[in-house]
Amino acid sequence: MHRLVLLLMFVLLPSVCGAQQRIEVWTYHFSPPFILEDGKGLSHAFVDLLNNDAANSQRFRFELVKLPRKRVDRRLARERPGVLLWATPNFFTAEQAANGKWSGPLLIDKQDFVSLPDAPFEYENPESLHNLVLGGVLGHRYEGLEADIASGAIKRQNAQGDLQNLEKLLSGRIGTLLIPRSTLLYYRKEKKLQDLYVSNTPLYQFTRHLWVADALGQAATQYLARFVENLPENPEWQILLFHYGLQPIATAQ
Repeated sequence: MHRLVLLLMFVLLPSVCGAQQRIEVWTYHFSPPFILEDGKGLSHAFVDLLNNDAANSQRFRFELVKLPRKRVDRRLARERPGVLLWATPNFFTAEQAANGKWSGPLLIDKQDFVSLPDAPFEYENPESLHNLVLGGVLGHRYEGLEADIASGAIKRQNAQGDLQNLEKLLSGRIGTLLIPRSTLLYYRKEKKLQDLYVSNTPLYQFTRHLWVADALGQAATQYLARFVENLPENPEWQILLFHYGLQPIATAQ
């Protein structure tokens, strides 16, 4: 009898496990607060929210996959099923996004100019940077500034990451730097960097969304749309925003 029960369990287990749809959540944003030095961060926490959401009812198992942007682009070109996290529609072509849908915005972010309070920099146009050394992050392109950087009119120094750039600014090695508002808010909270000056005019503003592949099916796409729609009333999301210092850029839908 016991052997029969065990046999039935082995037969039924695959069908029970197979009822849960596995969904990859791709991200190419590796800076804090999205990915931290310990490998965790807001991206992991967001995926945990999805997995623990009562409305999910364990129908979907979301798994975070960290990828370089080029590998994300290949997945989009091959119409792979998945979810893209923290993505900005303006940074993708219509062709790349054609086989999925954008959610409403999760965060309203900016690419900010930051400088020291005793030498505040106010951005007006690319020419306003001509007498300064601009700190950038290696591999990042800055829309609207690339021509002047290429010509040498804007002197750009690269760092491996935003924290290294902030350290260069504090030591006086650069005049201003570019940093996403989301990352700046996190470091202001964690590193007590309250005195830095932020230009009233950013380089640009952008929104962060989910992109959801149509290939995931109607049930998953509808669930994710409702999840994002209900985020402003989700107390666990509000706790995450507070924890990472992101309340100022959260959307109120």
